[in-house]
Amino acid sequence: MKRYYFKISSLGFILLSALFSVGCNYTFLSKIYAAAGILFGLLTGIILFCVFCSAYSLLFVKKAEKWLAAFFIVGNSAALYFMQTYNVAVDKVMMLNVFQTDAAEVGGLLSTEMILFAVSFCVLPLFLLYKTRIEYSDFKREVKIRLAVIAAAGILSGLIILPFATRLDTFVQEHKRLLYTLMPSNYIDSTISALKIMHKHHDFKPLDKKAELNAYWKNNGRKNLFIVIVGESARAANFSLNGYERDTNKALRPFAKEMTIFKKAQACGTSTAIAVPCLFSPYERTNFVAGSSSYTENVLDVLAYNGYQLLWRENNSSCKGNCNRIPTEVFCQDGKCYDELMNADIAEKARTMGDKAVIVLHQHGSHGPDYFLRYPEEFEIYKPVCKDEVLKNCTLEQIRNTYDNSIAYTSHVVADLLKKLQPLEDEYNLAVIYTSDHGESLGENDMYLHSAVYDYAPAYQKEVPFWVWMPDSAVKNMNYSRSCLRRQSRKQISHDNLFHSLLGLAGVEIKHYRPDLDIFAPCRQSR
Repeated sequence: MKRYYFKISSLGFILLSALFSVGCNYTFLSKIYAAAGILFGLLTGIILFCVFCSAYSLLFVKKAEKWLAAFFIVGNSAALYFMQTYNVAVDKVMMLNVFQTDAAEVGGLLSTEMILFAVSFCVLPLFLLYKTRIEYSDFKREVKIRLAVIAAAGILSGLIILPFATRLDTFVQEHKRLLYTLMPSNYIDSTISALKIMHKHHDFKPLDKKAELNAYWKNNGRKNLFIVIVGESARAANFSLNGYERDTNKALRPFAKEMTIFKKAQACGTSTAIAVPCLFSPYERTNFVAGSSSYTENVLDVLAYNGYQLLWRENNSSCKGNCNRIPTEVFCQDGKCYDELMNADIAEKARTMGDKAVIVLHQHGSHGPDYFLRYPEEFEIYKPVCKDEVLKNCTLEQIRNTYDNSIAYTSHVVADLLKKLQPLEDEYNLAVIYTSDHGESLGENDMYLHSAVYDYAPAYQKEVPFWVWMPDSAVKNMNYSRSCLRRQSRKQISHDNLFHSLLGLAGVEIKHYRPDLDIFAPCRQSR
C-alpha cells in the first residue's frame, strides 16, 4: 500500500492548485503591474484565482486530478523558466521551434540555474503531489461543494470586472501581446496550433515548371555558380558593413568594393522555423503559412527544374524542409562544428556540378545563448566574454563582446569562402548572397535571443544583414551596372526579395516571378 505523507480534501486541493497556478503566472502579473499599476495587477490576480478555481472544480475529478495537476506543473514550470530567463513569449511559432529543436540545441540551453529551477518548481511539486492523498466527500456533497466554488468565483469575478469593464476592454486591446505570457492558455493553445501545422494533411503544391530563360546571361562564355549563405541569429546592428562602430567585418573589407550591401533589410520571421522556409518561398511574409515548406515547392525546386544542379550544405539543426528534394550534405551531428567546415572543397565541388549550379550554406552562425561556442579561441577578440548559458548572469558588455566575436568569425568564414571562389572568376559568373534567418536580442529591454511575436518584436530581432558579392568579371559578363547596384543598396528590402532575385540572377522566369521584387532587375543593361 502506497504511503502518503500528506492528506488534503478535494476542496483544499482545488484551492491550493489555483493558488499555485496564480503564482506560476508571475511573469504575466508583473507585466500587468508594470503596464497598469499595483491595483490592476492585484485585481487581475484575484480574477485568475477565481478562474482557476472554477476550471479545476470541473477538471479535477477522481483518478484524473493528479495526472492533470502534473501536466500543469510541468507545463507551467517550463514556460515560466523561459519567460523569466529570456523574456520570450509563448506562441505557436515558439512551439514549432520547440518541436524542431535537436539534442545539440537543448544541450546549449542546459545550465545549473535550469536544473535548480526544474527541481524547485517541477520535481519537488511533482513529488509532493505523488505523496499526497486527496480525500473526497460523497458524490452529492462533492457536486454541491464544486458548484458553490464555481458560483462564488463567478460572483467575485463579476464584482471586480463590472466596474472596470470599459477600462479592461481598452487595456486588452492595447496589450494583446501580454496574453502570450498567460499560463496555461499560452502553451496549450500554442501547442495545439503547432501540432495542427505539423500534422495537417495538405496536397502537395508544385510551382510552375515551365520557365523562360532570359538572354542576358546566355552565350557569355561563362558557367553560372551562385551561392546563398543563410546565417543564424546575425543582426544587422552588429555588422560594421552596416555602420557598426566595431570592425566586426574586418575580414570582408578586401571584398567590399565588389559587394552590394543592403543596410535596410527585414527578416521574414524572428525564428528559424519560420524565417528559413519563408526565405525560399514564393510567398511574401504577410502571405506565408507556417509549416507550408513541407508541402510547397520553393525557389530551389524551380532552379532544379530548369537545368541547375543544387546542393544544400547544413551545419545547423535542419534545412526546415527547403532541401527535401535536393542533394544535402550534413556537416555536424552534435552541433559543435565550426562553420568553416562547409567551405571545404567548395571550388572542387562546384566543378562537378555542371554549367549551372546553386549551393546553399546554412550556418550555425551566432546561435545562442552559448555564443562562445560558435567560434575558435583565436577569435576571442572582444573581452571579457560571457561563458554562461543563462545570459542574465552576464553583463550586457560581456554578452555583446561574445556575440561580436561570433560575428567576426562569421566574417572570417565568408571571407575564406570568397577567397576560395576567386580562382573560378575566369570560368564562372559568380555571385554570393548572404543574409541571416533573423536577428537577435542581447539584453536590450531585458530581452534575449529571438522568437518574439513578430508584430511586437524589437527591431534587433527583425533587421538582418543582406548583401551580395559579385566580382567585376561577373557584373560585366552578366551585363549588370555596378553603379546601379550601389543605388539599389539604398532601398528597403526583405526576405521577400530572395525568391525573385535568385530567379532573376539565374535567368529563370516563371509565373510567380516578380521583377519588382528582383533586386537585380533594374540593373540589367540592354546589350
